[in-house]
Amino acid sequence: MHPAVVCILATILLQAPSVLAERKHHGDGGGGGAGFSHGGGNVPSTFITTTSAAAAAASANTTASIGTGAGTGTGILSTASPSPPAGAGSSSVDASLIPPFDITAGVKANDGTANCVGDNKIAIPCDCPPDTATFVKAVQDSVAGGAAFPPGTSAADQLTRLQTCIVTLQNFKGGAGSGVGCPIVSTTWKELQAQLQSQVK
Repeated sequence: MHPAVVCILATILLQAPSVLAERKHHGDGGGGGAGFSHGGGNVPSTFITTTSAAAAAASANTTASIGTGAGTGTGILSTASPSPPAGAGSSSVDASLIPPFDITAGVKANDGTANCVGDNKIAIPCDCPPDTATFVKAVQDSVAGGAAFPPGTSAADQLTRLQTCIVTLQNFKGGAGSGVGCPIVSTTWKELQAQLQSQVK
């Protein structure tokens, strides 16, 4: 056997008992029997922290997005955002495509209340429907937020635009989903909606 190899083996064998003795000493004296010298360099480095877990998750997500990218031919998935539906996402709205309210705001009811008259003589708040400029701006905000407002003339496109207008009307004072706006009976859109739905079927 080569002298250098013998020398290395001898060094390893001579140091082994002292390392074992040190581990035994710390295990007996620490009360926990962990067997690690916390003052030395053999502390485990596999603790999971919030930071390391987040980094691992990010790494896993990156790895998951690389592989068999369908149709790309590169093995990397595209990170481009999907295209919004037609007529959605742009705040540009052709105001002429918004159906008329056909109800005039402020027409008082003759029932002794503070209400005004809406469609089919149903009571509505007197500030409903809103003025055209306010409503067009509200529809633009809805469309910018993702609501569909297709420019087509088909019954389906008209119905989609009407649905966006109805939801906007019912929420324009308090924002999307608030329910703070004007009721549909402050317009004649209920009848228009029924007519378009019958054509789409």
